[in-house]
Amino acid sequence: GVQEGGERGAGAEGGSAAGTAVGVRTAVAALQEVAVTVSGLGTVSPRPGRYAALSAPAPTRVARIFVVAGQAVTEGAPLVEFERAPFEAGARSAEAALTAAQHAHERAVRLAEAGVVPRKDVEQAAGDLAQVQANAITARRALELATLRAPLSGVVTSMSAVIGAPVDVAQPIVEIADPSALDVLVGLAPSDAAAVHRGAAVTVLAGGSATAEELGTGTVAEVSPAVDTVSRVVV
Repeated sequence: GVQEGGERGAGAEGGSAAGTAVGVRTAVAALQEVAVTVSGLGTVSPRPGRYAALSAPAPTRVARIFVVAGQAVTEGAPLVEFERAPFEAGARSAEAALTAAQHAHERAVRLAEAGVVPRKDVEQAAGDLAQVQANAITARRALELATLRAPLSGVVTSMSAVIGAPVDVAQPIVEIADPSALDVLVGLAPSDAAAVHRGAAVTVLAGGSATAEELGTGTVAEVSPAVDTVSRVVV
């Protein structure tokens, strides 16, 4: 009885040893790019030459509005129209003054050549003509700007015009930006900035969650070589 028990024990021990065998596979290590995600507070600003803020050429009132904020526009598209009567009257007055000044200058030249008037009268008439010509150019330009048109293709980012409301020269009422020409300035912690290099492809997301909205893609234009002494971040 004891011998049989011993054999059974040996058989059990042998089965335990056989169960320790495992399968192993090998693979060749390879280098590959890994996306790095960094978080930071930043600002979005349009590039110079790809942004426009437009105002009235002179104090006036809004007559018509052709676009709304968020609307895409092409270069030359009408945006806002002002009351045209004052600008048309100004242009007619300037043209009449220009015609009179030209005649006065021509008359002064003829009289000076005939010895009737001194040369200083010609110089005075020439000065008056130059001033009136400048006024006429300004009046014609104001008439053209009685209808504001988009100076570039882009998106209307701001529209504050109200039909019938007075507007002033120093009061921008329409803003346009080219969404394909934006600069994003992000402040990063020094440890995160070390992983960002000039020329690297970048995708900008709004927020840090997995469902964050993608704002756009681009490349890293520049990484500041120094840490801001106040905010302790790298831009």
